[in-house]
Amino acid sequence: MTASWQSSNPSVATISATGLVTAMALGSTVIMASDQAAVGTLVLTVVPRTVTSLLVVGPTAVPTGQTSELTASASTTGGKQVVTSGVTWQSSNPGVATVSDAGILTAIAPGTVTVTAAYQGVTGSLTITVADVTVSAITLYGTTSVTRGGTTQLMATAVLGDGSMRIVTNFAAWASLNTDIATVSSSGLVTTLSTAGTVTVTATYLGTTGSVDITVN
Repeated sequence: MTASWQSSNPSVATISATGLVTAMALGSTVIMASDQAAVGTLVLTVVPRTVTSLLVVGPTAVPTGQTSELTASASTTGGKQVVTSGVTWQSSNPGVATVSDAGILTAIAPGTVTVTAAYQGVTGSLTITVADVTVSAITLYGTTSVTRGGTTQLMATAVLGDGSMRIVTNFAAWASLNTDIATVSSSGLVTTLSTAGTVTVTATYLGTTGSVDITVN
């Protein structure tokens, strides 16, 4: 006959009808196999995965005044995983860039900084260059004619000093010059109110401002 399997603590580990164990959480459980009158047991302990290396993932160049999210990817005895908690972050030069407990890097001043992540006794690092970026122009795109009570999403692009372009919609400082007609969110979403007219919306990035007129019908 086929043995009957059972785990005394399924929250720690489960076992299938064919004897396949699945570890669920740290701890211990007793695995029991029975076949007619014969019974056998085994104490099974679920232990943490051993971290063998830690990789810090993120940009290697960040403009001053900008933020960027860093992540830590751990190679373990059970494979690879992105670590979302329990990581300790450190910046080698907080005057150049700081890093929060959640891995958010804030570029402060030009220079080079090494960000180190530590997890279960294993560390990984990433060297990041913070540089001043000059912006020659900001251009705003989107629907410029909106009915009262409607919305429109604007996008901001910056022309940098080297001639390249960058989308800066989520990094620009947005403003409406007439909040009685329309407001604008920090991500460029314009919400029109009940008053018809024309409103100028601006986006400022690294000291340069672009604008667009929105007609509210």
